[in-house]
Amino acid sequence: MRLHRFYISKAISEDTFDIGDRELVNQWRSVFRYNVGSQVIVFNGDGFDYLAMITSLRNLGATLEIVKKTKNKNLPKMNVSLCVGIIKKDNFELVVQKATELGVTQIIPILCERSEKKNINMQRLQKIAIEASEQSGRGDVPVIHEITELSLLLDSDILPQNKIVLHLEGEYIGDYLARNESKGIAIFIGTEGGWSEREIKEFALHNIMSVCLSSQVLRAETASIAVSSLLLL
Repeated sequence: MRLHRFYISKAISEDTFDIGDRELVNQWRSVFRYNVGSQVIVFNGDGFDYLAMITSLRNLGATLEIVKKTKNKNLPKMNVSLCVGIIKKDNFELVVQKATELGVTQIIPILCERSEKKNINMQRLQKIAIEASEQSGRGDVPVIHEITELSLLLDSDILPQNKIVLHLEGEYIGDYLARNESKGIAIFIGTEGGWSEREIKEFALHNIMSVCLSSQVLRAETASIAVSSLLLL
């Protein structure tokens, strides 16, 4: 029987440890009907999966005993930073879910000049990323940053040195990647309506090359998933 995986945001000892996450414990009791003796797989992003047995299940917590520690091989092969202009709620949530499954390292929402939506539910996005990591077998959870303005992001030090921006008038991305091998890359994807002229100039000032996926106009969520797939699969 396939065991379910659960993310735990704490250090995992190699013998026994307690869990105080009431939401997770309630899910075990009410949804999965776990009890003492049930086995689960837990991970915390340290690169390992832990097969564990529930030795105590209480209303406010649980105790787990580690049965086996296994190296998780489903870690991203490349550091991909997905910098996406804020789009409609459901579409941005889809980007987070699929980018997590594909192996994106970090997701950074950008407040663009043409952004129709100005805010997002960070707690909801984090939950989506955790669930996607659990379901996909991924060994870690991507970092989801707070909303930032483009100029502040470009001046920050949180991105890989190699950066590209998706734009219809750019070079075909396949040609770019054929001559640029890198362990890390940041991809900028605009919002509905695309990048403004000022934003295009800002990319040029930072020597960030424009590339295109195809001659077709892609929605932001489609482009995000397509470029992540191209780089990571």
